Amino acid sequence: MQTSADERLLRAVAEQLKLPLLQIARAAELATTTGNTAQLETMSYIADTALRLIDGFLLSAEYGGQESLTLVPVSISSVLQDTAHKLMPLARQNNCDIEINLSGKYGPVMAHQESLESAFTLLGYSLIEARPAEGHRHEVILGAHRSASGLVAGVFDNQPGLSTDMFRRGRALYGTARQTLPTVSGANGAGVFVADSLLKAMAAPLHLARHNKLAGLAVTLHPSNQLQLV
Repeated sequence: MQTSADERLLRAVAEQLKLPLLQIARAAELATTTGNTAQLETMSYIADTALRLIDGFLLSAEYGGQESLTLVPVSISSVLQDTAHKLMPLARQNNCDIEINLSGKYGPVMAHQESLESAFTLLGYSLIEARPAEGHRHEVILGAHRSASGLVAGVFDNQPGLSTDMFRRGRALYGTARQTLPTVSGANGAGVFVADSLLKAMAAPLHLARHNKLAGLAVTLHPSNQLQLV
């Protein structure tokens, strides 16, 4: 990753962290004045989201400059299960449903598991925090399906507005604009672009995809041939 890209990503992350830190400060103030312990749980969710964004950025900075990241066979179903577990507390806090949807059974794929889990978690946070369309129950789907190019896995939701053009513009603007993905992310989309950086280090960049008629952001992974006879 080039230095300029690192700097843009850092600015995007710093800008996005302003909101959770402000929310934590206000929740702490409210808890102090009212004795409402429920605010402590809210602060915990917010802090966890912010910390995972920082961890993802540090991971992308560590691996982004490597010419080739070592990939190993990884179970995509296990990755999605672990991701769903991490997302569940924030989903409950935001009145959002989380579901895993796999269109079949799959063998291992070649990936860097830590980067893949971090990327999916950040994508999930971004979609969960987006404001639901009026009259709709917000649903976020962790899904995977086969394609001609490999196994497409990603995070999808039932909200309108996500498009290839929007994602392209967001990639050009992150780190320089406060609102890069207005209908997708609840903040400035930093989590989406940190995820993109993590996946690029695996030579599997983030792209727009559809899963069971839902739009989302996904990655195309290649099956592991490790157990096949040569």
